[in-house]
Formats: sequence, C-alpha cells, structure tokens
Amino acid sequence: MTARLFTRWLAAFGLAVLLTGCVAMGWRFGPGFPCSSGTMFAAPPVVEHRADGYYLTWTQGDYPFYFLPNYQAMDGRLVFAMVATASSGNLAGRHREIKIEGDDHLEALRQGGAVWWEREPEPDGRFVRLEIRESAAADR
Repeated sequence: MTARLFTRWLAAFGLAVLLTGCVAMGWRFGPGFPCSSGTMFAAPPVVEHRADGYYLTWTQGDYPFYFLPNYQAMDGRLVFAMVATASSGNLAGRHREIKIEGDDHLEALRQGGAVWWEREPEPDGRFVRLEIRESAAADR
C-alpha cells in the first residue's frame, strides 16, 4: 500500500512540475517565437486600426496548435511577443486577431509604433517593426 501511494504521489508531482513549467513559460514576457518564419505566421502580423480600436491580426502558418501573443508597453512603444503555445486545436491557415486594450498600451502604440520581440540573436533578441494599417472598414 505504501509503494502504491508513493507511486501516485510521484506521478502527481511529476504532472504538477510539467504543467507549472509550461504555464510559467507562457507568463514570462520576453523574447519568443519569431513572427517571420512562416511556421507560426503565414506572414508577419499586422496592427489594424478600425473604427472600434486597434487589433493585432494574423493568418496562422503551418503550426496547427493554439497560441496567443502577449503585449506590453516598453520604452515608448508597444512590444508583442509569444513565449509559449498550447498543444490543442488545429488552427493552421486560419485568420486570428486580438484587440489591443488599455490606455498605456494604446498610447505606446500611437507614440512609438509596434514591434515583435524575437529570441534571436541571443541573449537579448531583436525587435521587428510591425506594420500599422488603416482598415478599409474604418474609412466607411
């Protein structure tokens, strides 16, 4: 009975460590997956301005699993990054978007533009400028 209990505890502990590691990677904001490789994105993401706000829009590349970029205002500009992904769903080739919210984020976007933070070259990565375009729907 003791060996069985220990085995269950060890399995639960291992699962907790694995899940904590995956979640922790996803919550740390910093350089991450590239926006221009073709694997994650069919083309680099674009910030689209519409009548109701700003959106980061993209078409997902060959990578089938769910991911959601994160963003922060840094050094007078809006910085996007994606550090982790999930292993569920099949979103390859689909159009995706997230609305950019928060006064500090919108101010950084308007003042300094938007960049994507990639891992390479290490250790600090690099910032790739993202296009900001006016949506045709915003002109109506």
